[in-house]
Amino acid sequence: MKKRTLIVAIGLAALSALLYFIQFVLYHDLRDTTFYMLQDWAFLPLQVALVTVIVGSVVEGREKANRLEKTQMLTSTFFSEVGLDLLKMLEPAVKNADVLKNSLAIAPEWTSQDFAKAKAAVRTADPAVELKTEEMKKLRELLCAGRMAMLVISSNPALLEHEGFTDMLWAVFHLTDELSLRNLDTLSQADRAHINSDAQRVLTETLANWVRHMEHLKKEYPYLFQLEVYRNPFAARRPQI
Repeated sequence: MKKRTLIVAIGLAALSALLYFIQFVLYHDLRDTTFYMLQDWAFLPLQVALVTVIVGSVVEGREKANRLEKTQMLTSTFFSEVGLDLLKMLEPAVKNADVLKNSLAIAPEWTSQDFAKAKAAVRTADPAVELKTEEMKKLRELLCAGRMAMLVISSNPALLEHEGFTDMLWAVFHLTDELSLRNLDTLSQADRAHINSDAQRVLTETLANWVRHMEHLKKEYPYLFQLEVYRNPFAARRPQI
């Protein structure tokens, strides 16, 4: 307990005792003073229950909703600054991209069940990524350019509500370091396989968060959702808008 809180609690208790004492001095009736004091104390647990359980739950629910909304804003910022271009850049390097395209053909008529299936498909697809040297260089350029934006996003405490998004950022930062610290022109087969494995993890985590982001847009921002459907980097064909 903080010192200031302790001082306030002691002060309030002393004020209460003083008021009871004044009541006794003015009316000289210990019996009634004791009776009403015990009656107030008997109601105290109910007051605590009302304030802490009911009101506290309402306030906590609103605060959690606000934090989740802030997290969605961070997600939107990430995909606007880096994420969507990252997916576009990785898509040509995915060997089994057709499997993902079948699962990620997001459409305006999609329901929550469709989004749930897409998220599950992303996790089970095990997309094989094989980046060529020039593709690695372009990817490095993109990630280094967006590094500051990602650092700002990752420093926001609202991310505590979104563990999956944090895992994705860690994967992207790791891939950025791998690409930045290596000479991409003289990679050994082992190093190339390691980078491709990191890229595969980034792709999986980013797609999972992207599907969640698209589901949120459909519920809250339907017009923006339609635009993002058209920009789907894994769409087999471009829908009309």
